[in-house]
Amino acid sequence: MLRQPLATAFFLFAHDTFSGKLLISAELLGCGLVGAQMAELILAGRLQMLDGKVAVSDPRGDGSDTISAYVMDSVSRQPQAHAVRIWTENLGPMLTELVARAALDEGIVRREASGILRRKADRFPALDLVRAAAGRVRVEHALRHPKDMDLRVGFLTALVFAVGAERLLDPGIDRLHARALVAEVGENLPAALRQLLDGLAAAIAAVSLRVRR
Repeated sequence: MLRQPLATAFFLFAHDTFSGKLLISAELLGCGLVGAQMAELILAGRLQMLDGKVAVSDPRGDGSDTISAYVMDSVSRQPQAHAVRIWTENLGPMLTELVARAALDEGIVRREASGILRRKADRFPALDLVRAAAGRVRVEHALRHPKDMDLRVGFLTALVFAVGAERLLDPGIDRLHARALVAEVGENLPAALRQLLDGLAAAIAAVSLRVRR
């Protein structure tokens, strides 16, 4: 079982545990974090997917989770529902900072600032190696032992592959077998999470196109 919030687990997965270096692009990190947080809110019954667009299902919350509150407030303020791609473009940078702060507050990582001009992403070396590697360990275990995969780990695994971050996994994992397993996982996710992944795929494709240009 993955006890960390999905967004925190994905953030830590995307950074090298020891150097703290971001191992994927900042844009893909933002896509993944938006997807992870929206999945968390869908599983909690607070967001839903309507024809591929993100909508509020239950606006109530206890207010204890700053990240959830930020996303719920952002979605709630819109007069109409928007596609996932719109949210990745608008929430990605802020969500990256909020999730980083949460990991810092939890004592999982420390921040190494990139410098005055901030031309490079800050680094987040681990202070707690066990918690920093928790998401990666759960994903790799699930790929080796699919019967142990629960819904949250299944979505995190699908998210890792969606952003092309499977190269960060243990080289000993059979990639062809893993891709086939992830495809099966995607087909068996609840409908709302499948729609969310489809929307993320469009957002990720747009990011990749901008990079190639």
